Amino acid sequence: MKKFLSVALVAAMSLSLVACGGSSSGETEAAAETEAAAAAEEGGEAAAETEAEAEADAEKPRIAYVVGNLGDKSFSDSGEAGMNVLREEGYDVYTVETGDASKADKYEDYILDVLDQGYDYIVASSTYMEIMARLAEEYPDAKFIGFDENWSDDQLPDNMTCIFYAQNEGSYLVGMLAAAMSETGVVGVDVGVENPVINDFVTGYINGVMDWNAANGTDVKVVKAACGSWTDPATMKSLVLDQVRNNNADVFYQVAGGSGDGLFEACVEQGKWAIGVDSDQYASYIDSENPEKADVILTSMLKEVGNSFISLFHSIEEGDDSMWGHTIRLGLAEDSVGYVDNEFFQTNVPEEVRTAIEEAKTKIASGELEVKSYYDFADDNEFNEYVQNAG
Repeated sequence: MKKFLSVALVAAMSLSLVACGGSSSGETEAAAETEAAAAAEEGGEAAAETEAEAEADAEKPRIAYVVGNLGDKSFSDSGEAGMNVLREEGYDVYTVETGDASKADKYEDYILDVLDQGYDYIVASSTYMEIMARLAEEYPDAKFIGFDENWSDDQLPDNMTCIFYAQNEGSYLVGMLAAAMSETGVVGVDVGVENPVINDFVTGYINGVMDWNAANGTDVKVVKAACGSWTDPATMKSLVLDQVRNNNADVFYQVAGGSGDGLFEACVEQGKWAIGVDSDQYASYIDSENPEKADVILTSMLKEVGNSFISLFHSIEEGDDSMWGHTIRLGLAEDSVGYVDNEFFQTNVPEEVRTAIEEAKTKIASGELEVKSYYDFADDNEFNEYVQNAG
């Protein structure tokens, strides 16, 4: 609009000069008319561009992001960070916090509510997959995006997709780190609610520990516990303290959402190392009211949830519809999982360990090194045996 006004002003001044100069030649009058016409044309183009941009912004789809609770400094917050970027780009994004599992009977009502409000896309984690798959049949004009789940194509309606992250690959790298940094020969992996995705974290972590042992002649053991909730840091703290006292564990990997705060608290009290998950949890805590928790977080296994949302909606905006009815798998090769390599990590982890981890990362991304996955097991009995053998 400013450009249009300035151009119009130039045109008006040109015409004014012609009108005031009664003795101006025909040549001058013609030049002024030409300049005015050009200015008017440019102004019209600018106005058309502004109108087109406004229309483009108006056409951005409406997105409902459905999560349990924000504030976990981890999984849900990573997704919200991506949604904030989409908001800045002009998308109408509404975040719905449904609460923990005690509110599960209301989950469907929350999703129905945003559908009835006309939201075009429903983005929700594995917790809501069954509900979304059912509603996708009832609302064929809406699109449903489940993330952190690994459904086969025959399970997915045509208006639904899954984003599956290779958390086993990133967990393998921090498993190597835990084994290398342990002084007692025992490391922990502590989870919130056990499910296939969480078991995939555990599988990759154990695989990394075992491969470190094989390559370095060590015998580091892994102990595992689950607190049964994503929002119970007190129980998580108690589990970690038990692992310190009863198992002599000294490096802990948390895969527990908001419950993970209890693991960090226990590590601060006991002087043990911790590994965060999903987001850069060192960065989250260093600027918080509890910065001392950052001082025990060697690194965090990254799962780029927010970035995956941005990438997906950019693809949709460009006209790509190949994702519907299919699961998208994102791992190290797509730079969608990994670990935090910050100054704290570099200061506290020996160079030879950092080099070994980076070499493994390159091999996994290229396909030279294949990481074991929970989905490789025939059943849970086989997975449980794998965990027990690691301890």
